[in-house]
Amino acid sequence: MVKNTLSIFLVSFLMVVALCFGHENPALRGKNLRGWCVADTGAPHDKLQEFLDYGCHEFDCSQILPGGPCYEPNLLLAHGSWILDKFYRTGAFCKEELGFITETNPSYGDCQYP
Repeated sequence: MVKNTLSIFLVSFLMVVALCFGHENPALRGKNLRGWCVADTGAPHDKLQEFLDYGCHEFDCSQILPGGPCYEPNLLLAHGSWILDKFYRTGAFCKEELGFITETNPSYGDCQYP
């Protein structure tokens, strides 16, 4: 009995974690999120680059490619901020070791963050 209860609890817990922290959290789509997730200047550049590379396999990164409205400045922190916020908007998490939530809108010129 205890084994069954523990198994049910573990499965339920894993389902909740998957729903809350999944890449495309349907429960959070369209919700107004607080602030924007931007790259931290102290984030390890190699980890930020890895996350950017991964993110551009998950999302259309044409906005931060040459000719895109968010390409300039062509800096890892700028492009990292764009992809971090993209994940934040779709999954409602800001990867703590790479970025943080700010109340200051990072949009500039034609590069508009939601």
